[in-house]
Amino acid sequence: MRVIAGSARGRKLRCLDDKRIRPTQDRVKEAVFSSLAARLPGSTVLDLFAGSGALGIEALSRGAGGAVFVEIDHLACDLIKSNLSSCGWPLSPEIQVVHREAVRWLKKPPDRAFDIILADPPYNKGFEESVLNALSAGGLLAPEGVLVLESGARQDLPEGAGGLHLWKSKVYGDTKISYYVV
Repeated sequence: MRVIAGSARGRKLRCLDDKRIRPTQDRVKEAVFSSLAARLPGSTVLDLFAGSGALGIEALSRGAGGAVFVEIDHLACDLIKSNLSSCGWPLSPEIQVVHREAVRWLKKPPDRAFDIILADPPYNKGFEESVLNALSAGGLLAPEGVLVLESGARQDLPEGAGGLHLWKSKVYGDTKISYYVV
């Protein structure tokens, strides 16, 4: 697994050897970040269910101004920190790794809004709806922000939740990417 583009292009990212983490395929990652290209420079990014941190790291590599990675697995949190370090990004107020279950964290997030929220929960476990419901309360996604929600290709997601509205979705093999905006 590598960083596809930007300042850390070509850097190898480590992943846990077991099946706890399902990395986003490179072609899916490339499609997502091509869609977000105009929004990335200077943006604040939230990477939920961060796994190896590959999505948030890709955003940083392409010009995001900061990222918060939320992951429940403590070994994965250590891995994210290692991957950040290998790309030259030390932890700071702008780059943080939070060891917490993502939906629980969403119920009591920090007082800040994110321009881009990337959520790649385990498929078909109901996390997608939980993320949408938690974010629909408002405040965490900036007014011009976008939620990028990864799910199984056959999973039906709502057209909207609270103030969030489905902007577009696309299927790549067994993965569906849905973009929600305020």
